[in-house]
Amino acid sequence: MDEDATELLHLKKKLLRLQARYADLEKRLRDCENSVQSKTRFLEDLSLELRTPINGVLGMLQLARATPSLEERQEYLEMAQVSASTLQSLVNDLLEFSALDSGRLPLVEKLFDLRAEFSPLLRNFKSQSQWKSLEFSYQIDDALPLRLIGDADRTKQILVNLLNNAFAYTKKGFISVTVGPWRGQNGGREAPTAAPRPGRCLLHVTVKDSGIGIAGNRQADLFKPFAVGAHPLEKQYSGGAGLGLAVCKRLVRMMRGDIWLESREGHGSTFHFTVECGLADQFVASLPPKTAAVPDVQPRNLKILLAEDEPVNRIFTVRVLQKCGFTVLTAVDGKEALQLLSREPVDLVLMDIQMPRLNGLDATRAIRAGQVPGVNPAIPIVALTAFAMESDKVRGLEAGMNEYLTKPFEAPMLMEAIQRVMH
Repeated sequence: MDEDATELLHLKKKLLRLQARYADLEKRLRDCENSVQSKTRFLEDLSLELRTPINGVLGMLQLARATPSLEERQEYLEMAQVSASTLQSLVNDLLEFSALDSGRLPLVEKLFDLRAEFSPLLRNFKSQSQWKSLEFSYQIDDALPLRLIGDADRTKQILVNLLNNAFAYTKKGFISVTVGPWRGQNGGREAPTAAPRPGRCLLHVTVKDSGIGIAGNRQADLFKPFAVGAHPLEKQYSGGAGLGLAVCKRLVRMMRGDIWLESREGHGSTFHFTVECGLADQFVASLPPKTAAVPDVQPRNLKILLAEDEPVNRIFTVRVLQKCGFTVLTAVDGKEALQLLSREPVDLVLMDIQMPRLNGLDATRAIRAGQVPGVNPAIPIVALTAFAMESDKVRGLEAGMNEYLTKPFEAPMLMEAIQRVMH
């Protein structure tokens, strides 16, 4: 009888373990189903958001082709460019979030002049405000040092994202920006997420608007990716993949800062963010501001080989190069590029990466290995590619490319890359 009781107790314990295991598996299954549903809804939303600017580009181009008026055609082309910029922003958000999510997006800290970096950007937004019923103002606190050490580009990226939102959701009234040191009691917060390390400071940026505002019950999920309805700002009132603010949050966390908002529906919003920066000598004169002008690259009878399989990209790049006075040869894949190089001397190669027959990485390796007769293995090679991840850039440079330029690119960016490799 004792043996039967012992066996029964053993079976009960086993049953309890099986029930617990079953409950755990059932919970995991529900979590997986919820995750799949969430990502499916996200992809459905993303498809809609991508199709909208694509339709804008194609629609405006159709109108431009159909009109004989040069002035009207110019207007359509400018509107197509706006839609293309929106599309680029969506793709960039996806790439940025993917890189941040996998830890492949390093920060690049360097010495920078805060006013030289931020003032041109803010002046550009002020110019945009003149086309709307908006008053735009900005202030950079004199208490800030002349120079700081940090990732200026990523900091500006966060600011641009917040300003784009403010302009999208503020139809009239004002938008203001303040840039200053963290003073501890700003924005309704007693302290940031972490105190700055010795020899460093917290930069505090606010973007305030008189726009539509955000309801309190929606604010908690505003910076979460993929959440259904997590981005009422982007989902309810405008386009957007729902990743822009999530990217901002991850970037500020990487820079030992934080991001938050104060808002009431119908009464505007104020977004705050902090980033940690290193301190440099405050008494050194400001660095010269960056310029967006096309660098003065002298043609010097340069002959350039462009290896590009996509016809539209090939035409665009050829026209840009020809307008700058360069002689251009073209190849539609890596194999044809190597054949042309063995027949015609060139000064520089612009190489796409994903091409039929022979890709750009293998073509570059063949050149660097001296496997192309009559070609200097050290010839400058610049990648022109849609592969935009940091790991892709590393592979390109490891294959022997001198510069790595991602699509879409503008003429000044291409000229800068050519100038660097030819000097």
